Amino acid sequence: MIASRLRTIVLVVISAFLLVLLGGYLVDRFSKPDRLDIQVIIKSTDDSVEFWQVMMDGIEVAANEFGPSVAITGSRSEADIDGQIALVEDAIEKKPDAIILAANDIDRLVPVVEKGESRGIRFFIVDSGIDSDVPESVIATDNIKAGEAAGTEMLRHLEGTGKVAILNFVGTAASLIDRDRGVRSVLEGKPGIELMDTFDAAGSLSNAYEIAKRVLSEHPDVRGIVGLNEPTTVGAARAIKELGLAGQVKLIGFDSSVNEIKLLEEEVMQATIIQKPFQMGYLSIKTAVEALGGASVPRVIDTGSLVITKRNMYEEENQKLLFPFYDR
Repeated sequence: MIASRLRTIVLVVISAFLLVLLGGYLVDRFSKPDRLDIQVIIKSTDDSVEFWQVMMDGIEVAANEFGPSVAITGSRSEADIDGQIALVEDAIEKKPDAIILAANDIDRLVPVVEKGESRGIRFFIVDSGIDSDVPESVIATDNIKAGEAAGTEMLRHLEGTGKVAILNFVGTAASLIDRDRGVRSVLEGKPGIELMDTFDAAGSLSNAYEIAKRVLSEHPDVRGIVGLNEPTTVGAARAIKELGLAGQVKLIGFDSSVNEIKLLEEEVMQATIIQKPFQMGYLSIKTAVEALGGASVPRVIDTGSLVITKRNMYEEENQKLLFPFYDR
């Protein structure tokens, strides 16, 4: 009799405990919807490159607006491709809902992205892509079109003649490959224009400076340099100024750092092609959230670019792009 009562008491206690656990699960499950987990891997967390700082602000604003949990990582240098691959590997192990990637290499990131897809992780590209159909959407500048704009500006400032050098930052990045292609499509074959081989700065502003200085010293007939991103542009400008060639050697750049704005004002740089990194970051999160929610999203979202010169840099709309708000 006593044993029977003890069994009954034990069963009641166990049942009550299970009901508490089930109730807690149901409350947690249905009162709080699951929060999406998005891992963002950018090319570089180097805080001296303003482009990535502004993009991160766009990512954070979108994360606050749309609600996912977002973690941002990146290599210290855009040339550290092995480091970025390791970051993608680490992100895959965290089993997020999605990974947003700004790829440092068009080819070498493909296997690890395909590995992630095989584990059910969805991929989106921001800024610079890979040679794969795995990413569901690419949110970036139309870099061929932007390169064409840079080539057109160089042609205009050279007034039709001169030797031109192109400075790349990381020769394996899709965005920079496309910019180079766009510049060349405009300048190649033009009478009086001689295009040199593209020089690779291997992810270093100081390398860009040294290369530009060497090229200008060894080839005094160079009349123009195109820098394909912020560090190559600033590095080339430093060499031009140091050699006393401001105005004689035309410089067309990319992006819109404080240093580049000063170069425009000083007329060391004749034009820069600016992108919209805040918009890229914001739209990458928005697009991923929409896709994860079941919506159909565009395969390509062109965030646009704009030619900025000393003449139009003071216009109100351009000032908003040249001086995006960020609090880093």
